[in-house]
Amino acid sequence: MARVGVDACFLIGLYDESDSYHPTSVVHFELLFGEKSTRNQLVVPWPILYECCGSRQATDPKKATLLRENWSYLQRSGRLVLLDDTPFREQQLETHLTDRSRQLSLVDRVLRAMILDRRRPFDFFLTYNTGDFADACQDGRVYLLNENISAESYGI
Repeated sequence: MARVGVDACFLIGLYDESDSYHPTSVVHFELLFGEKSTRNQLVVPWPILYECCGSRQATDPKKATLLRENWSYLQRSGRLVLLDDTPFREQQLETHLTDRSRQLSLVDRVLRAMILDRRRPFDFFLTYNTGDFADACQDGRVYLLNENISAESYGI
């Protein structure tokens, strides 16, 4: 069982049928977390929840219902982890406000800090914004999954 951290673009694509990544997200969800998968854990950092469960989802009951169904399924089998960002957010906020050498959102900075953390909260990281995370994944020894690299490629 692998721990798969996810970016908001994956979850937004999964629950928004009009999103360009919807078909890709559905395939990745089935491969990684579906009934025929190898029982991987979905690791969702709290900042991703804020982005995913924003205004667009709040106004569409269908999206909220699908999310609740998927997450209930994963929770029942102990395969959903909501990752606390407390150890990372203060330092990353300071960096966000003082170091503008790399144009990243605060959420992306927190995710990068999680990826680089020596405790390795996840083994794989799924994003469609590869350029923002490829170097952190390489340095943190976290396998990067994106729309061009299938979960099957890693044998998980």
